Amino acid sequence: MGWLLPWFVEPTSSGIGFSPQDAVLSAPMGPGAFLLYVLAVTMLLLVLSPLAEIAARITKRPLPLIADRVRLVAAVVGFVLTLVVWFLIRVLNEEPLFGPIDSHTVTDSAVWLTLYGYAIAALVYGARRWVVARGNVAFGAAAIPFGVLLPFMFHQAPDFLLWAASSLAIYMLLALGLNVVVGFAGLLDLGYAAFFAIGAYACASFASPTHHIHLSLWLLIFIGAGVASVFGAILGAPTLRLRGDYLAIVTLGFGEIIPDLATNNVFGLTGGPNGLSSIDQPRYGPVNFGTNPQWFYWSVLAISVIVVIFLRNIERSRVGRAWVALREDEIAAAATGINTTTTKLLAFAMGASVAGVAGAFYGSLVTIVSPDDFSFAVSVAVISMIVLGGIGNIVGVILGSSVLTLSIFWILPHMNEWSMTVSAPGKPLEFLPGLATVNFTQYTYMVYGIALILMMLFRPGGLLPSRARRVELEAGIESESLAAVQGRA
Repeated sequence: MGWLLPWFVEPTSSGIGFSPQDAVLSAPMGPGAFLLYVLAVTMLLLVLSPLAEIAARITKRPLPLIADRVRLVAAVVGFVLTLVVWFLIRVLNEEPLFGPIDSHTVTDSAVWLTLYGYAIAALVYGARRWVVARGNVAFGAAAIPFGVLLPFMFHQAPDFLLWAASSLAIYMLLALGLNVVVGFAGLLDLGYAAFFAIGAYACASFASPTHHIHLSLWLLIFIGAGVASVFGAILGAPTLRLRGDYLAIVTLGFGEIIPDLATNNVFGLTGGPNGLSSIDQPRYGPVNFGTNPQWFYWSVLAISVIVVIFLRNIERSRVGRAWVALREDEIAAAATGINTTTTKLLAFAMGASVAGVAGAFYGSLVTIVSPDDFSFAVSVAVISMIVLGGIGNIVGVILGSSVLTLSIFWILPHMNEWSMTVSAPGKPLEFLPGLATVNFTQYTYMVYGIALILMMLFRPGGLLPSRARRVELEAGIESESLAAVQGRA
């Protein structure tokens, strides 16, 4: 992507500029042009290397060790060349490879994405054994810097930052919370959007002119978590004897009841179909959350890191082992002395509390909450993220939420704009003029369905399945004790 996207743009150019591909096609002369050609070779080598891996697996002839060294060298060289080209063009203005460069020119995100891609390639091919052995740690080492620096890399795209704050970060929190219920405890919850709504309405009720109360967001996230956890326990209480499909039906009913109560303005608290608006947004001196979504994004990201650490410790604790036993066989768990009642209620309450936190942030971010924001589609989206990433694996859930939110809430809504560009006269797809009239957002559920079908067929454990899930699918859980599997998860 970094080869095809513009590297330098003007603030008023709507993202239009020269890409390395455009620069090479213009047949330039000079040291910068030579470096671009070398950069193209490194990119081509790294892009085609997965094909070599696939061919090696098909022929059952592993690639020699020198292949990783070559790709490592290509990644390092590409990283250094990208920096050198950027310095020559942006700082020294050595030659007009990317069009005229002045003091108002902005370095586009493609440069930083290219550098990040080379860095990831260097990590994978330079420390392959460590990456394979410590996949979760490696993913964290690669994802955390990207997550923290994302607002800087896309500073010229405020709509992308808004997506990162309102969709990526929020849905990642929701997926982490539902993973406690579905992944850790094995309780299928189809009404998870209800707890999301409870947290959002709690924020709207205590931080808006509607009820003449204005509390701080940092207090509201605890209120939202507390209220949602209480409702989570209330939902869990009547479902203690239910399993499987029956439990799913009850949670689905609960998920439909909450939006209906909000629509009917229960007790005059929810504002009816119009919802609650004018929700307060934090402001601390020059830091105004309302004018720049990056502050919301960083805040939710920090909360997500805290939640991940907390859930990781819970997973390895006595409670986490009780959840695993409950998921595998409830009767056997009860026979070993585990209190299945409190274990279930704790799972529901803890998962709901995370959704309450996400709801509080969401309400403050969008400044208006209405029943339409918490439909069954939200629960479907969150469950799909967990299945796609890997049920029970925290890192897999983060990956699944990132992939699906990018596909559903960013790529599909912008497909119309992009299709108009590529199907315009003189463009590669000009023979498809009707492409610009297609409403791609109506295919959201088709994307969910295709993604889930493909995962069930080719990778039923998800993109990054947990250790226990992988053993269960590949070798059979009977071949290894549950304690041994969970200890290495």
